Amino acid sequence: MKKIAFIFMILAGSLAFTNCSSDDDNGGADCFDCNLIVTATYCHNEGDDFYTMTVAGQTETIPMDGESWEEIKAAMQQVCSGSGL
Repeated sequence: MKKIAFIFMILAGSLAFTNCSSDDDNGGADCFDCNLIVTATYCHNEGDDFYTMTVAGQTETIPMDGESWEEIKAAMQQVCSGSGL
């Protein structure tokens, strides 16, 4: 009986460190960080007509208004690098 309890405890302990999905891959979204005064993360999922901006844990959905993600991303990266100011 002690062996079964020991095996069960080892099995339960190993499951505590198992994750079924990856939380750090942004769900396949194309994301980049902008570090000005605070860090903002911009993300877009292929096929969506909006992108998201996350600052300090707060997420806003922003419509793309007919622009492509590549155009928006390039413009935002230029601003974030300081060369667009």
